[in-house]
Order: sequence, then C-alpha cells, then structure tokens
Amino acid sequence: MRNPLRLFGFGSSDRRRSPSGRAYPSMATAPRRYEVPRAEPLRPSASTAPRRTTRNDHREVNWRRRGMIALTSLGVIAVAAGGVALFRSDLLRVRVIDVNGTQVADPQAIAAAAGISGASMPTLNLAHASQNIAKLPAVKGATVTREWPQGIRIDITEHQAWGYWQAGPQRLVIDEGGNVLEQSRPPAADAPTIVEVLSGTPNANGVAPDTDTVKLVNRLRTDGTFDRLQVKPTSYVFRRDRGLTVIVASGPAAVLGDSSNYDFKVRTWQSLLDKVRAGQVPQVQVPSRPASTPQDAARGVQATAARSGSSASVSEIDLRFGRNVVLR
Repeated sequence: MRNPLRLFGFGSSDRRRSPSGRAYPSMATAPRRYEVPRAEPLRPSASTAPRRTTRNDHREVNWRRRGMIALTSLGVIAVAAGGVALFRSDLLRVRVIDVNGTQVADPQAIAAAAGISGASMPTLNLAHASQNIAKLPAVKGATVTREWPQGIRIDITEHQAWGYWQAGPQRLVIDEGGNVLEQSRPPAADAPTIVEVLSGTPNANGVAPDTDTVKLVNRLRTDGTFDRLQVKPTSYVFRRDRGLTVIVASGPAAVLGDSSNYDFKVRTWQSLLDKVRAGQVPQVQVPSRPASTPQDAARGVQATAARSGSSASVSEIDLRFGRNVVLR
C-alpha cells in the first residue's frame, strides 16, 4: 500500500533539512494547472445584427425622399390647378334661381335685381344680392342662400299694409310704423283710417304721416283698451296742433294728443266714462291741488245731476293736459 503522505510530499527520500534538523517536503514538484475551455463569443443573428450602411444605401434613401417631395408637390399643384379650373368652369355657376314668399312682387324682377345669374357659386356675394332685392318697393327683406351645385334660393318678406292715412283727397297706404308703402300686401278689411285735418295750405313736399299717432292708434287697437272701456271707435282724427282724437259710438270723443302718459290717460278716460254712464253730468272744475291718480283727476271734475230730468251731454274729453282734464 502506498503511503498517502507521498501525495503531499511527505515520506519521500528527497527531504530537506532545516537547521533544527526537521525535514520539509521538497517544492520541486510543479503545481498542477487546470484549463477551462474558452467560451465562444455570441454572434448576433442576421435579424438583430446592425446593418452596415454603404455609400449606395445613402444614395437610395436620398432618392426616395426626393421622390416623395416631388410627388407631394405635384399633387398640390394639380389640386390647385384643378380648383382654379373648376371655379372658372360652368359647373359651379348659377343656373337656377328659386324665389319664394311673393304675393305682389314679381319673381322675375327679384331675380333680375339680385344680379346673380351666371355668377360663380363659390365667390357669390349673398349680402350684396339681398341688399339689391330689398330696394324693390314691395320687398321688406330678402334672404339668399346657395343650393349646390348650381342653384340659388331667395326667400322674400313683403311689406304688409296696416292702414291708411288720408289728408284731403290724398289717401296713403301705411304700415304699423307709419311708413308710406308704394307696393305691399293689402291691409285687413277692418284696417283703420287716420284722417288728417289740414289747416291752411298743404305742404309742398306732400303729406307725411305722423309716426307717433300711427303707433298710438295701433296700441289702442291691440292692447284691449277699447274692450275695457266698452267703446267702439268709429274714426281717428289728427290735427297738427292738437294730435289724435278718437271718436267713438255712443259716447264722448277722447282727445289723447300723443302717446305720452298713455296709461294715465286711459285710466282717466275710463273713470270719466263711468261717471257719464252713471247719469252724472261732469262739469269742468280746476282742482285746488294736483291730482296724483286718475281717480283724483275724475273727482276734480264735479258731477251734478241734470235739471228737469234731462242730462246734459259731454261731447269731448280732453286728456292732453295731464291731471287737468277738460270736458266739452
């Protein structure tokens, strides 16, 4: 059996002695070497390996970019040229004009006044066309809209007559604002007529309706005043020096003048009418202090019974002076 110590250098004949006489194993034996196989470096695959660019590749990328820019530029130029050609062509020009809402106005005259026949649809000035149409006598307003590709729609609002203003032999058709209408839709069957009583020589410029009076009559007719007062107006008389007088059936006329203090005048008128209907005869009396309400104004006019069983009639109630009511 071999000596196991020989594996570590003990028990051999080749010994060195220390000065003290001890023996040490010989160190002449070379140490063992253990070689580990080198790992091969990882080689990138063809899909993940960076591609080396060459001069030819650079030329290919530049040409592709230049080609895209050229194609884009050609496309923009082609679209612009096509748009210009389309605008100038007959495909987008006004060929059909549809006029709606006319009763007294001539549709052909409206289409001619618009001045849009054959015009380019994209560049058409609709506001200018509407203004030209509104200059016609019977037209109050017009709305012009496009109907692609070649149509135009015109919606007309015609003047509506409200009543009449008569001064002597001259009879004018007016609207609710007092404007004289040369051509319009006819007024209603029960349209009012305001008769102006001329004083002196007529104006050389012709008759001019008083707009405040027209608006006052319109308000009386529409806000239910006549129904509350239980009166039926028969005529409206206007004078430049005293304004409007409303003549009613079976009752005294009311001189309103103008539209100022409208509510006060109507309430005072109603209070006095109640006294007249009650059989009392109002007589003019100047109040000692100003009246603050229509009832006070009515009380300021003293009412007395008629003598001999008959009632003196009041033909006119003048409401122009505020709290100082005048009866005639």
